[in-house]
Amino acid sequence: MKPEQFLYGCAYYDEYMPKSRIDIDFPLIRDAGMNVIRIAESTWSTWEPREGQFDFTSLIKMLQGARKYGLSVIIGTPTYAVPSWLVDLDPDVLSTTHQGKNLYGHRQLTDLVNPTYLKYAERVTRKLLDVCRDYNDVIIGYQLDNETRSADSVGPIAQKMFAERLRERFGGDLDKCNLALGMDYWSNKIPSWDEFPDVTGTINGSLDGLYKEFLRDLISEFLMWLRGIINDYKTPEQFVTHNFDYSWIGYSFGMQKEVTQKKAAQAVDIPGVDIYHPSQEKLTGIEIAMGGAIGRSLKKDNYLVLETQCQGRPSWTPFPGQLTLQALSHLASGAGSVMYWHYHSIHNSYETYWKGILSHDLKPGRCYNELKEFGGLMKKLAPQVSYLKKSSEVAILLDNRSLTGIDEFPCNGEEAFKGDEEFDYNHIMRTWFDSCYKLGLETDFCYEDDDFGSYKLLIIPSMYSATEDFLARLRGYIANGGHVIITPRCFFSDEFLKVYPTDQPHGLTKEVGAIYSEFTNPPDNMGFTGKLNLKGNALGFMEFYSPLEDSPAKILASYNHTYWGKYAAVMRNGNVTTVGCYLEESDTQEVLKDTLSDAGLTLPSNRFPLIVRRGVNRSGEKITFVFNYSMEENLFETQDEYTNLVTDSEHKKGDRITLPPWGYLILKINA
Repeated sequence: MKPEQFLYGCAYYDEYMPKSRIDIDFPLIRDAGMNVIRIAESTWSTWEPREGQFDFTSLIKMLQGARKYGLSVIIGTPTYAVPSWLVDLDPDVLSTTHQGKNLYGHRQLTDLVNPTYLKYAERVTRKLLDVCRDYNDVIIGYQLDNETRSADSVGPIAQKMFAERLRERFGGDLDKCNLALGMDYWSNKIPSWDEFPDVTGTINGSLDGLYKEFLRDLISEFLMWLRGIINDYKTPEQFVTHNFDYSWIGYSFGMQKEVTQKKAAQAVDIPGVDIYHPSQEKLTGIEIAMGGAIGRSLKKDNYLVLETQCQGRPSWTPFPGQLTLQALSHLASGAGSVMYWHYHSIHNSYETYWKGILSHDLKPGRCYNELKEFGGLMKKLAPQVSYLKKSSEVAILLDNRSLTGIDEFPCNGEEAFKGDEEFDYNHIMRTWFDSCYKLGLETDFCYEDDDFGSYKLLIIPSMYSATEDFLARLRGYIANGGHVIITPRCFFSDEFLKVYPTDQPHGLTKEVGAIYSEFTNPPDNMGFTGKLNLKGNALGFMEFYSPLEDSPAKILASYNHTYWGKYAAVMRNGNVTTVGCYLEESDTQEVLKDTLSDAGLTLPSNRFPLIVRRGVNRSGEKITFVFNYSMEENLFETQDEYTNLVTDSEHKKGDRITLPPWGYLILKINA
């Protein structure tokens, strides 16, 4: 079951408040047009202050308050932050990591395979769900855990499980395993399955990569285990979700390296996401679009925004109008909800300065009032602008295994984990996503096991690890007319991160029309020559591409260098465009524009900061959002006949509409 209505709300923690304010806050939440609260996921020690002593007083008060004031509720399992008594009972509840034993205090430090943790996590979850049964009239869904992590578990239970799974993967053939992972190097060969070496000190990137994959699998299995518990209690009308997050550089940035989110999403009815982003002059909408595209990719369907900021960090305090622009940006990506973390600003401990809808004075202020205005707008428009279906001709391929491979073998050639962050997987991916976004190109994400045949252009950023099966499917896509952009470090290794001993790029030399066997880090300030108007410099890593003999491949750009000038920086062979080095964003856009033209795809007329996003609602109406992510006015010229859904006015084709700073339009194409 998935939700049908637009969900607008926030996380609420009665147990965090200086004193209980349910009869004050819930009417304020309702009066802001909000219809849902998320509760219960953070406070195991409140529900079970001592082992076996349960107190759900605060939970019941919130559920009764929701019933009284007409709010729906999403219940989170209280499993991601454990009480201190549980650690006293079994210290191994806290994960042993590569850096040593976790210390109590933070969240997400538990060993997901520790039997004590699982026993007591199940018990508190079932006790909570027993209480919730009496409030099924207000509970619309359940959230599994919270941004689940494996806590880098390398304890004895986890390592034994890993060895057993590796044994199963190779059919018990240890010689095959040693060969596939290259374990002969530095005498790392595994002597027997019963004498499996401790993984914490391994220098073998293949083994380490498989262990990271194993930890990601543990998260998927843990969420499925929790789902099984909830299935014993939920009604057919209630949905199950989880709040997936992203890599983090002070805000949501890219694909989460610790979770195979597409696999983990099998445990939920509808994925949820937590998207946080810069604001004020740095608000671009890029992180919202990127996070939404990943949310859509997990089940090829709509998703929920379970957490986003209202005020958040001090540097994010929004300008007037930005909260509305941000909320609409989520809906333009296909979201079915906008929910804030959280309602009130916390008065103590770790997240004191991560402000909520209300500031520390707990009074409705400027931000509350803007959200209230947005709530009024959604009372009118929610059915028309939520749960939109998106359609794109362009996709970027994401791959967890390649992200790990780039981490294990960074492009500067230093030992593992010593790479430049600027050229890690997510920064590389974001260069291409951001370039698409700023050109006005709506872009999906897909994965190696997806059917990507419907896309006209597939962008593949640094797919370091590629299976033979995927490469065969990619060759078929190209043969059937699909256009591809291949970037540096693609297809270099197999699924075990072991380098293919063949011409590179492995399996695609014919399609690329060239090979390379040498590579280097580019010298500083090395630019380009050739047809493409590339004005920046080669960055990070460059492959010495030379066209095959009698190849029709065309060199579009070469390096401006005495020795490296004979190699292709950008080349095209039929419908395959190959980029031999990392590029600055402006040059990435030039490659995109040239490739799109070659593929017969038309770029939108608008460019960042004026962003146009489209979708189809449940009534089949074509909805167009126009966003101005700028401190300046911007002009939008209509390309169709529209009805303005906010003002109910009509716009003819060719009308010129001025958008104020941080302004927006919501338009319906007239049939």
